[in-house]
Amino acid sequence: MAMETFKVQVNSTDHPHEYQATVRDFRVKLAPDSTTAAHPHEAILQALGACEAIVMASFNKQQNFTYRDFYYTLAGTRSGERPGMDHIGVAVHLNTDESPQKCREFMDFTENTCPVMDNLTHTVPVKRTGVAVIA
Repeated sequence: MAMETFKVQVNSTDHPHEYQATVRDFRVKLAPDSTTAAHPHEAILQALGACEAIVMASFNKQQNFTYRDFYYTLAGTRSGERPGMDHIGVAVHLNTDESPQKCREFMDFTENTCPVMDNLTHTVPVKRTGVAVIA
């Protein structure tokens, strides 16, 4: 498989503690305490749920799994003892005629194939590649 690089840019805004993340032509507002922007922890939950949904839609036929529709509910908790979340709970609600066992097997496949889940559950090296002072 060829090496791929994904890039995102995050900028400060005119509003204190509000930031804009940009990837290609998409923008997401992020802020820790806002009713008009996503909290960074919520953005992680969004990425995880969306990633698992994409895996489900991409591989259900290959895995011989059928569903009419589905939705995810995700909840993260943090105690404040560390900057990140202490626990993430993921529930998937499937509208399907498949057996409960087949649903569990498909969801195991989905979790094991989801890149966001992989990054959350396995240590990924993060290295600062530069600090620039703009005068």
